[in-house]
Amino acid sequence: MAVTEAKRPPAYLREARSRAGYANRVAASMAVPFSPETIGRHERGDVEMEPEDAILYSEKYRDPSILVRYCADCPIGKRTGKDVTERPLPFATLRVSRMLDEAQQIADRLEDIAYDGQIDESEEADFKNALAFLRELDQTINDMLLLGMRVGMTEAATPAGNG
Repeated sequence: MAVTEAKRPPAYLREARSRAGYANRVAASMAVPFSPETIGRHERGDVEMEPEDAILYSEKYRDPSILVRYCADCPIGKRTGKDVTERPLPFATLRVSRMLDEAQQIADRLEDIAYDGQIDESEEADFKNALAFLRELDQTINDMLLLGMRVGMTEAATPAGNG
């Protein structure tokens, strides 16, 4: 008999409702056009949210992290590895500083690897380390953008090249 994976409810939705000041689903239903029962189904993960639902919750709860977390749970987000963590500003800032120091070393090594236009066996481990670093850097950037969105900075929500 196959064991099925238990579905993880999107706790972030309930947390966002609480941060928005809605003590219960009935109060939240005054802000969003869903019944308290539907809100509960979304919060428990019994009913899949549509992208439009995530946008609506994000706007009404004034919480941009809903969008990022929704996208992290979708099939595309899971494949691309996009995720979000909510780090306090001092921690996130120190992480950016540390990563910027390390970035130059990684860039130098990538230049060495790229010199001949190929990745040979002796360079493979370093290339994998560089990829892991870049994913961590991407995560750190996303954390900082989320902090910016949380305080209402529209620049944080504007994709690069579209500002």
